[in-house]
Formats: sequence, structure tokens, C-alpha cells
Amino acid sequence: MSKIKLLFLFLLFISLGYSQEKKARVMVNARAQKDQILIRWALNSPSEWQKANKKGFIVTRTTIFRDGNVLAKPEKIVLTPKPLLPEPLDLWMDLVQKDNNAAIIAQSIYGESFEVTSAKEGDLSKIVNMADELDQRYTFALYAADMSFSGAVKAGWGYIDTNVKKNEVYAYQVRVFESPKVKESSYMIGLKDYGALPAPTDFIAIPDDKKVLLSWDYETFKRIYTSYMVEKSSDGINYTPIATTPLVNLNDKDEHPSKSMYYIDTLSVNDKVYQYRLYGITSFGEKGEVTKPISATGVSAIVTAARLVDYNIVNSNEVNLEWDYPKESEGFIQGYEINLANNDRGPYKVVSKIIPPSERKLNFKENLYPSNYFTISVVGKNNQRLTSQSMLVQPVDSIPPAKPTGLEGVIDSLGVVRLKWKPNTEKDLRGYRILKANNSDEEFVDIYHQSYVGNDYKDSVSLKMTNSKVYYRIAAEDMRFNISDVSDVLVLDKPDKIPPAAPIFKDYDNKDGKVHLKWIRSYSEDVVGYSLRRREKGQEKWLEIKQINDTIQEFTDDRVENRKTYQYAILAKDKSNLWSSLDHSVITVNVLNFTPVKIITFLQGVADRENKKIIITWDYAKNKGKVLGVSIYKNTKGSPPTLWKELNSNVLTLEDKNLQINQELEYHFVPNLESDSPAKAETLTVIY
Repeated sequence: MSKIKLLFLFLLFISLGYSQEKKARVMVNARAQKDQILIRWALNSPSEWQKANKKGFIVTRTTIFRDGNVLAKPEKIVLTPKPLLPEPLDLWMDLVQKDNNAAIIAQSIYGESFEVTSAKEGDLSKIVNMADELDQRYTFALYAADMSFSGAVKAGWGYIDTNVKKNEVYAYQVRVFESPKVKESSYMIGLKDYGALPAPTDFIAIPDDKKVLLSWDYETFKRIYTSYMVEKSSDGINYTPIATTPLVNLNDKDEHPSKSMYYIDTLSVNDKVYQYRLYGITSFGEKGEVTKPISATGVSAIVTAARLVDYNIVNSNEVNLEWDYPKESEGFIQGYEINLANNDRGPYKVVSKIIPPSERKLNFKENLYPSNYFTISVVGKNNQRLTSQSMLVQPVDSIPPAKPTGLEGVIDSLGVVRLKWKPNTEKDLRGYRILKANNSDEEFVDIYHQSYVGNDYKDSVSLKMTNSKVYYRIAAEDMRFNISDVSDVLVLDKPDKIPPAAPIFKDYDNKDGKVHLKWIRSYSEDVVGYSLRRREKGQEKWLEIKQINDTIQEFTDDRVENRKTYQYAILAKDKSNLWSSLDHSVITVNVLNFTPVKIITFLQGVADRENKKIIITWDYAKNKGKVLGVSIYKNTKGSPPTLWKELNSNVLTLEDKNLQINQELEYHFVPNLESDSPAKAETLTVIY
């Protein structure tokens, strides 16, 4: 057979999923009809496909179900005792005369050479990117087999099983003869699976200038139909195909599946009504149900644009617009649309519904920008739009924006201030003026020096400055530099990093073994209390002896020891728990107390006349210093005392036997202390 030059345009589509795989295998599909079952198969490898055409295919049928029950012993028969091979070339002649797809199959099997010539842009040859000859044979053969089931049967790639029963279900298995490397496949089907082929859905027509875009649902029917045919009529009775070959979809990819399929039909004239209908074709050559006809008419393209010619500003938010458009062209359009932007480059927004073709004016009542750029679009009957050049409209604006509200903020530990407020809604808002003061009686200063765009702002304050608060206000500004009333004042407390000023001692007094202290309070406003502390001179650790509120300015310390030197410190604490410095807040006091200390707490004398003696007992106070001993002076009342005894501190009783009757004796006890502090003398009088 001579070399075929393929000059028709079609798209590549393979319904059986002939994807390239590492493992070659047979791919099987089947379709039940009323009284027979059609089987189709192919290989997913060009090289194995070429070998299989010489070895042939074996088709086996296994009966699995009968009368709805699974057979205990499935019945298996070989439907092709001899391998199915392509029929001899001479037997193809009648079929190829009337079926171009059969001719392609025959050429792919028997042709000495196989190439695509006279390729135009978009042809299959360009899509396959001029693959080598084997790939071309393989690709075109599978496509043609999808278009011609008769050709597939003649090539040994299809089989019609007529010896089937309605109450049985079969598993058809196809394998390449004596080719264990090629994996076999099966398909289970029965006559009960027969169903009428549906009509495609969502079939619509979108008119344009001398053309119509046809679209229909592809995704729903991709497992049923491999191609489609569109038919066209000018009288609604007689329909003819709009293409010489069925339409297939090349845009459907695994990674980008198609949802719809499209076809553009060109028209010789506009304003003439055409009817279209559609049906699908399966890989077995079956035609599905035809859709209901739809009508479409070409529409003329818009060639003339409207032109804005004048405007009249009514107020800051209202303007009257006027435009021109040829009256004789009104019948070709739906109407007009007005577009608005705040700058000439856009983006523009449609601000009107479609205005009737006969209208030439519009009263626009919306919030206008300081600078308004209007355009007008002519809308054609096919929704085509032709837009004019822009026209600038600038209303007079002396009205300032509304007073900003919702100002709030916070200062973090590093002194960073974060402010935010509710945004104003004016279209012509330029921004905000940020105002700040460090004290309540200070004038506010513009810290950004220009309009700030946004509704939050970050500032910083010095934590070393003595002001404890900072004050903010904002004002809104429009494009005409009109400034609103300032917002309410926002007062923020600064994080306290500065200790309070130290209090200082102004006087002290050491009297009667007590230390009386007086001080001057801290002048810092945020002081909440004071701590009075004491330590013996030379010691490192301070001991808090009193927590004092802000109203007390003096204290008497009565828990001191004579002849010791103490240091006193007074510290102030503020609201942030910061303490003042000890500098200039420490005094040193020497405690000197010459008041005699009562040491003897018990002193008693008992006269024992029978034994001619006086028994004297005494005791010392505890925690009054260490007692070394006691000196006892004795005298008869009216005479001067003389030293009678010197005793150690562990002696607490004594007997006086050198006595005369009818005497009044006086005993004077003078304790001796280790600290050399004066001790109070005690006198005991006994009558014997």
C-alpha cells in the first residue's frame, strides 16, 4: 500500500488510557449492547504493540455469574482458538474506500513508511512534536481505532461476542500470544450492563462577530465518549456536520483535567439564526443521544465608542454627566456603563447599571473623590465593551473629615509606643496628623510632620525623662488639606524605670537609751511607702525595723544597747516597686545611756531570832546584761553604810549572824555589770 499523506486536522485522544509504563500490558475495554458484547484492547508500549501485531491476541471468556449466583466452577472458554492477527491487506480495500480511519490503521500496520506531511499550525503532527516513525504509527493507529471500531476488529484489536446470554456475567481476558513479558488484563461485563447512551449536557452557544463559541460538559462524559460531532442547520430541519472528522479534546491532562469542551464555528454573515445539536461517539463507534437544538445568531462588533462631552458639579457628592453616541448605532448595543477611578491609570470601577442606548445623561450621586476620572463604555449585544478616554471631574471641597475616634495605645518596657484608632470612612482621606505632648500643660506637637497613612502608628518615648505620662491626639486630613477636629486626648503612663528621690534625715536625738529619728519625705509623686533600716556599724546586712507610710516622718527606736554605734537608713518605694538610693539617706548614732539599769528584781530579808540570824535572798533580771557580781553595804539606820560583802554573781543568798537585838539594819546592793553600764542600787531594811 502506497504511503498515505494525512492532510486533515484532528486532536489526539486515546480513551483506553494508553499511558507509557515501565511494564508493558494490555488495556481492555468492553461495551454491552442488547444482544452482543463488544471488546476493544490495545497495548501501552509502541514496541510491544508492533510485536503483538505479528504474534496476535488470545481472547478468553470466563462465565462468573448465572442467574445472579456465583458459579462454583467458573466456565472458561477460548474465544480465539487461533491468535487474532490483522487481516491481509487485500481484505482492507472495501473498508478503506469508505472509512479514512480504517485507511490510517492499515497504513500504520502495512505501510513501508509512515509520516505526517503538509502539517499546518495546530495539526496532530505538531502536537506529537514529530516523534519517530514507530511512535507515529502507534499514536495514529490508536487514535484511528477509537474512531473506527470496524477497523479495530479488522486489525485484530477488537472482538464481537454474539454467543452471550442475558442471565450471565462474563470476565473477558486478553493477552498477547506467547508473550509472557506483556501483562494480560480482564474486563467483567454482561448484557445487563447495557444502557442507552446519554445526550451531552450543558450545551450552550455564545454569539460573537461572525462566529459562535459552542461549549458542553466534557468531564461528566469523558469515560463514555471519545469524540463528539456537532451538526448545524439554517432551517431547523436539515442538519449537517460542521467538521469532516469527529471532535476530540487534547487539552485534557491528568495534572490539568478539562471540565468543558469548546468549538468555534465561523459564520458568513451576522443576524442570521442557526441551530446546533450535538452527540457523542464511543470508542466502539456508537453514537449517543442527540441534544436538543440550540439557536445562535452572530452579532456585529462595536466599532464606535461613546464620548463624554460635559459635566456639571451639583455639590461635593453629586455631578451630572453628558455624552455623545451616533443614534444610528443604538440598535447594535445593549447600552452604556459609567466607570470611575481616583486616578487616570485606574483601576476603574463600574458605578452604574447598563444605561439604555437612547440615554445621553446621568445624574451621579455618590461619594466623589477629590479627583474623579470618569469613562463611558459602550456594551455590545455580545457583552463586548468599547471604553472612551477619561474625563477629569474635581468638585470643590471645604468640608473637613470627621473627628477621629477610638484612639488607644500602650507603652512597653522599652519605651515603644503603639497607637491605633478607628479609620475614617471619607473617600478623599489623605491621612492623619499625629500630635504629642510630654506634659498636660504642654502644647501638642506634630511628630510625623505630614499626613500619616494608616490607622496604627509606632512611636517611642524616653524612660529617663522625669515625666511619668505622655499625651497623644490625632486629626484627620483630606486631599484638599482640610483638617478635622482633633481627637480626645489619650493619656499613657510611662513604664517607671527611674527610682524615687531619696528621703533624708533632718534630725536625731539619743536620750534615755533611745534613738529618736526625724526625716524629710521624698519629693517624688509616686511614692507609696518607706522602709526604715538599721545595722550595727561595721556590719554589712541591713535589718528593716519599720515599714512606714507616706504621712509619718519620725520614729523612736528603743531596741538599742548602750555604748553601741548604729547606722540608720531611710528608703522610699514607688508604684513600680523601685527603691530610692542610700546616698544621703544614712546617719550614724552612738548610743550612750547613763540611766541606772534595774538589775535586782527580787530582794528579801527574814529575821530568825531563835537562831540569832537574818537570812537575805535576791535575784537578777534576765537580758539586762551580764552581771559580774554584787557589792553589799551595811549600816544601822541613821549611821553611814560601809562595805560589808563582795560576792560573785552566782551567790544569791546570805546569812548575817553578828547581830544585836532591837536594831533596824539597812543592806545596800550595788550590782557590777560587764558593760560598765550603771546599775540601780537596791536597799533592804530588816528589823531584828
